[in-house]
Amino acid sequence: MKFRFTFIACIFSLISFAQADHSHRLERSLKFPDIPGYKSMKCDLHQHTVFSDGSVWPDIRVQESLMDGLDAISLTEHLEYQPHKEDIPHPDRNRSYEIALKEAKDHDLIIIRGSEITRKMPPGHNNAIFIQDANKLLISDSVDVFREAKKQNAFTFWNHPNWVSQRKDGVATLTDMHRMLIREKLLDGIEVANAETYSDEALQIALDNNLTMMGTSDTWID
Repeated sequence: MKFRFTFIACIFSLISFAQADHSHRLERSLKFPDIPGYKSMKCDLHQHTVFSDGSVWPDIRVQESLMDGLDAISLTEHLEYQPHKEDIPHPDRNRSYEIALKEAKDHDLIIIRGSEITRKMPPGHNNAIFIQDANKLLISDSVDVFREAKKQNAFTFWNHPNWVSQRKDGVATLTDMHRMLIREKLLDGIEVANAETYSDEALQIALDNNLTMMGTSDTWID
């Protein structure tokens, strides 16, 4: 099943977790009203676990999301950045998704298969969600990987375009490569909010280029 998101609710809360509790905690659940004629879904489509640079197992992310009352999540593990590979070697880039899917099978939580394309600027870091096979995205060419994602009917978005590690001035700015990706319909959205950061410039880029505005937690710690 595919979903079209015109706006993804921003998720900023740093998550606390009690391992024994798999149930919803209504007192901490995030609540957003439905827009007349539409159903609002609470989604966090940028999360990490120990299968890339996170610090928890995928089932913990599922349990956290249930306690926050989310409707859908995507564990977008970095494809190219695997800092725990000496301790957790995993040639199958779909493994995190499979563990999360198993944990969520008895709960009302949608697990969306996704990955983070992790490159230097340009194009920087980008998420591809609704993919079919993350392993096929292990492509060296920074444009061909987007083309492969689109072959899998992916929705792609530019992550934290104002990240100071890749933009020293902290100002989200379109590059020629991003313009080409947008022109060829290989880039669908842009993060306006990421964790505790917000970018006016990213918002304007979204408006000027008809990109979906994204807000995510980019959570990697517990």
